[in-house]
Amino acid sequence: MEDIPGMVTSLEDILVKEFRICQSLHIITKDERLALTKNDVPALSTLVEQKEALLDDLTQIEDHRRMLSQNLGEVFGIRADSPTLTEISKSLNADVGGRINHLRDGILAIAEEIKVLTSGNRALAMAAMERVDAVQTFLLDIFRPALSYDRPGAPKSNYTEAIWDVDQSV
Repeated sequence: MEDIPGMVTSLEDILVKEFRICQSLHIITKDERLALTKNDVPALSTLVEQKEALLDDLTQIEDHRRMLSQNLGEVFGIRADSPTLTEISKSLNADVGGRINHLRDGILAIAEEIKVLTSGNRALAMAAMERVDAVQTFLLDIFRPALSYDRPGAPKSNYTEAIWDVDQSV
């Protein structure tokens, strides 16, 4: 017979690890926001590396959780390819099921906050990239030679043609 209490304890442990990694991701995502607003590229690079490592860890933990959930689903006779934590918690006693649901709810809440922060960070990064592009275009236009020839001493016209291409061979 399967070691059901051991499997349930392992599932709880995995959920706690997943929750802690989500908390760390939340903190790093907030720090990313701060680095983006300060245009601190070195800090941003470090944060991205940390975030990638945490996401790798999270992927491994989720795979392990999924495997444990499938095993528990088979033991409890849940007829689903991948049983949910809610389905598993219904098969457990109220105390353990409540703890699992509480952890699941906490993970989902933090994941939603991370999603919102990430969306805002993406908007800040896009605005910064547009700013860099605009500055680059401006600087290139300053040093671009005139498109037409004016005879020496001729009055300068206030009319300028729009330049739509970007020539980066300055």
